[in-house]
Amino acid sequence: MCSASTVYRSLVESGLKAGNWAVFPGGGGGVGIQGVQLAKALGLRPIVVDTGAAKRDLTLEMGAEAFVDFKEIPNAAAEVIKIADGKGAHGVFVTAPAAYPNAISYTGRRVGAIVMCIGLPSTGTTTIGADPSSFCFKNLTVKGTLVGSMRDTDIALDFAKRGLLRQICEVYPIDKMPEAVEKLRKGEVAGRCVVDFNL
Repeated sequence: MCSASTVYRSLVESGLKAGNWAVFPGGGGGVGIQGVQLAKALGLRPIVVDTGAAKRDLTLEMGAEAFVDFKEIPNAAAEVIKIADGKGAHGVFVTAPAAYPNAISYTGRRVGAIVMCIGLPSTGTTTIGADPSSFCFKNLTVKGTLVGSMRDTDIALDFAKRGLLRQICEVYPIDKMPEAVEKLRKGEVAGRCVVDFNL
């Protein structure tokens, strides 16, 4: 439940309202797919930026209104802006550290947008930023959240109990663990990998 309560806390702290566009770069991964489901349950309009047919199919099934494949679309940010009323996202939820360099671009011309920093890159390897004028003229906010509380976990479990949040994972026996790790390294896992030591 760590991923669900963490992304739930970020959704709450973003201040987004029902009907707002929420972009999830890396939304086909373990934390992102929880965010897509919770955003949908909260009335937000999720857009996922990721790559691969498995992640596309999964995220659309879990409630994303659109999937932008960054390997197939030459300008993913322009496509997100087009989908989000031609203005841009109200909120961007960065769960994949590799997505930080492009995160602000998904907000487009949207005034009052927020970028939520969730995924933790190695210290000193990534920065997020833009011309200070864009922060001023667009009233743009960049905010970080770390973990959810026990109350957030209770709320996430209630979403699960009502069928609005599902755990998405591929299960591997212990002898297939290297295969699972390799799929993770290549970004080919939709959701999470779980190693079942009893298989």
